Amino acid sequence: MLKHIKMGLLNDYYGGLLTDYQQKVVRGYYDNDMSLNEIALELSVSRQAVFDTLKRAEEKLINFEAKLGLVRKISSLSSAIEQEMAAADDNSKKLLGKILEQIKEI
Repeated sequence: MLKHIKMGLLNDYYGGLLTDYQQKVVRGYYDNDMSLNEIALELSVSRQAVFDTLKRAEEKLINFEAKLGLVRKISSLSSAIEQEMAAADDNSKKLLGKILEQIKEI
């Protein structure tokens, strides 16, 4: 389950850097919870082709995160803001809350 969450998050950030075909496979598998066979039928390819594409796309997403670190950086920044909100006064909490929402929209 943890891998599904991680890959879904990486796909949210870096999925646009994958080919259209890779995006369809990753979205089908992680976002739509489809089996490899279901994806293969939908795309009119073999199950093995879907499996190979999924593995290559996963590797690319992991490499993008290793090089760019957007997920790690945004998670760290969000945590820091949440800690500051715990100690802030009401006006500051509102401002920090707005900033946190903007960060999460990225």
